[in-house]
Amino acid sequence: MAWHVYLSAVVPRLVFIFHAFIAVWRVTVVMNDPMYWLLLLLNLLIFVEMIVTITIRKGSDYKGFSPALFFYLINVIPPIWILEVFQLYEHMSSNECVSKDNSTCTYIIHPGTAPWTERKQNSSSPFENIIPRNIDWILGLHQTLLIILIIGKWILPMGIGVNRDQLSQLLLMFVGTAADILEFKSETLSDKGVRCCLELVYAILALWTWSMLQFPLDLTVLQEEDEELTRYQIPEWKAKLYKYRADLWNIFISIFIQDGPFFIFRLFLMLNRKLTHQMLLFFTIKNSLVLTLQIYRLVAIYLEIRQPSQRENKMTTEASVAPAPIEMDDITE
Repeated sequence: MAWHVYLSAVVPRLVFIFHAFIAVWRVTVVMNDPMYWLLLLLNLLIFVEMIVTITIRKGSDYKGFSPALFFYLINVIPPIWILEVFQLYEHMSSNECVSKDNSTCTYIIHPGTAPWTERKQNSSSPFENIIPRNIDWILGLHQTLLIILIIGKWILPMGIGVNRDQLSQLLLMFVGTAADILEFKSETLSDKGVRCCLELVYAILALWTWSMLQFPLDLTVLQEEDEELTRYQIPEWKAKLYKYRADLWNIFISIFIQDGPFFIFRLFLMLNRKLTHQMLLFFTIKNSLVLTLQIYRLVAIYLEIRQPSQRENKMTTEASVAPAPIEMDDITE
């Protein structure tokens, strides 16, 4: 294995581990409990995956799936959840949620109910003196998580069946996807009617976690070459299905992992929670437009597959104009 392949396989994983360490360290500072250092045991998954990738797969990634990005998300998402929930209780120490009408919430957080208030008051760390205090740690972790995912995927060795052109397409998709996910989490939680309701905050974090699971997938850029499709005698509709499978995966991810859940949740906020403002309305329309275009694309692919193939039409035409076989009796006469 070449040295550059070795570096591209090791360096991103070390960055993943370092970023997960920063997230866990911040949890221990906020919670003032060293037991949260046990979250670093999840880094063993990245170590094991790195050893297997280097020794067995010679640095190359899997086709259609990246275990390194998946295990990285497993390491970073739990600390971010803990910090988000703590910030939620910390924010509720003000009186804005008391004056806010949240009668539709099953559970409302009131001032003084934060279970970790005493731990926060006694928290300290030797790094606090060298790190600026005005840093929004949760937003920073969200932003750096998305940036590291994109750059890490760029540096990691390409998976089997993925070329540079497909990798560039995937990275461009990652940039747009990351912006949409960050906007959904930040913009939706900024509404007072949402962050004062615990069940809505949990729903947002659950949708954020669900949408992040699309980053380890490389299925949206996998394409079959024409010569590989014609090598085997398969029906034309199956060849077309293989041809459009990357588009089908892209439509599936958009409908069921990102734009679909985001649209349903925003529509729920507007219709059930009576939350209407300019940005919420804009992004709801944007999600609905994307879903409409994806469904339109799906219908176009379906009609393309259903059309009779040129090869089958040619075979049918040749069979109809072929001369009738000559009988032996006709030859003898």
